[in-house]
Amino acid sequence: MNKKGQTLILFVIIIPILLGLCAFVIDVGSIVLANTKLREVTKTIISEVMDKASIDNIESLYLKNDIPVENLEVEIKEDQIRVQNEYEIDSIFGSIIGFDTYKVEVDIVGMKVNDKVIFE
Repeated sequence: MNKKGQTLILFVIIIPILLGLCAFVIDVGSIVLANTKLREVTKTIISEVMDKASIDNIESLYLKNDIPVENLEVEIKEDQIRVQNEYEIDSIFGSIIGFDTYKVEVDIVGMKVNDKVIFE
């Protein structure tokens, strides 16, 4: 019996599955990276501007870190700052299955307690 063609058939079936998994991993990685960057930059901004908070100050720090501010919402109270921001990142491979963009969002409240900034 000649079995030379069986390997080719398996290869043809498995390669698209592996490429799809790799594309999925790359997209998920870019989402996690963008979400982590947004969260960490927001915490840093709140820590830096706690004593001299203004919306313009916060917006400029976001823009310095290449983060869009179109949907930025800032609520400043005494010893408390709430920052909400969201934006969309382009999909690398998700557009093949219909996901052109992914939403990245953050909602962080920073409070000053005993000269330390605490996040909710």
